[in-house]
Amino acid sequence: MARDQLGPRYPGASGIKRGSTKVTARANAMKSRTNSLNRCRPCLDPLCLWRNLVVIVVLLGSTFAKADNPIVENIFTADPSARVFGDRLYVYTSHDQPDATYWDMTDWRLLSTADMATWKDHGSIFSLKGFAWATRWAWAPDCVYANAKYYLFLPVDRSKIGVAVGNTPEGPFKDAIGKPLIDNALMPAAGAEPIDPAVLIDDDGASYLYFGCRAPKVVKLDSLMTKLAGAIQDISLLDSDGNPIVRAQPDEQPVLPQGYGEAPFTFKRNGKYYFVYSNGWAPTSTQVYGIGDSPIGPFKYTGKVMEHAASVTQHGSVVEFHGKWYVFYHTSELSNGNSFRRSVCVDELTFGGDGKINVVTPTKAGPAPLPAR
Repeated sequence: MARDQLGPRYPGASGIKRGSTKVTARANAMKSRTNSLNRCRPCLDPLCLWRNLVVIVVLLGSTFAKADNPIVENIFTADPSARVFGDRLYVYTSHDQPDATYWDMTDWRLLSTADMATWKDHGSIFSLKGFAWATRWAWAPDCVYANAKYYLFLPVDRSKIGVAVGNTPEGPFKDAIGKPLIDNALMPAAGAEPIDPAVLIDDDGASYLYFGCRAPKVVKLDSLMTKLAGAIQDISLLDSDGNPIVRAQPDEQPVLPQGYGEAPFTFKRNGKYYFVYSNGWAPTSTQVYGIGDSPIGPFKYTGKVMEHAASVTQHGSVVEFHGKWYVFYHTSELSNGNSFRRSVCVDELTFGGDGKINVVTPTKAGPAPLPAR
């Protein structure tokens, strides 16, 4: 999430773009059903009218969407954290308001798929009301599985990170500890903006929480995922020559291309740790990454994950699903450039023989569907 001082307030759009060439699965289903119902016209029989009404209600309640980018168009979603639980891929998102003029989000949503072609919208899975101690700004979430439970890590108030726990990927979730896990009023080491939490569970079972705007942080979690198991540490980022990357000061843009802005996300591949992050809020900023030999760094800047996505904020995640890798991100194209109203997208990601990410170019089509299983 970027802050109001980090970029211009882009001109707003009145709502979701009209006349889009994309036709959602919901719309297709509605059209098909409407054509079949036309055979009843001009039937005024009460039973016929009742049957038509039931069909319409069922269709309007459908929670499935088509797979090209953006994934869903009927709402604005952002800050995607993609996780694989069982045979489904789940994407936890923040939820931009349709008339937003700032990032005044109040809840978090969930999408899922089994084949990268048909997506289920699980709706709102948690809100600010679930944290009695939180007041505003339901920003970028994450979710992990441990101890036979699912743990949501949620930033609020621009200063705290909470934990909610549930028995299934879609919840219901409840506040796990009744207070913030991270609170910069009580933990100076958390930095000025402890936002954008993301968790890595390593092969040995150790868990690490990453977070922070302009100053990347990491802290080890206990086995219950609800307490800190060590001190909050600064993450060491090195440039391509191995020199420390200078941190941006408040109200400053990070130095491109390797400077750290926000949105940390760490994954492990072939024994190496990939530290993905946004390099700021400039017109060419994007998701970049460094590689390290330890989950706490240092990470040496390696390159771009992808080209710039059409949004002042760059936030995403990388995940492997059924043998393929994907990068999730958001854009503001659906709202005609309003960066307070964003939409989650996905594209396939590949690696070179040297382990480096082949830079992804955002597409409209999105990835190919996976074979039926």
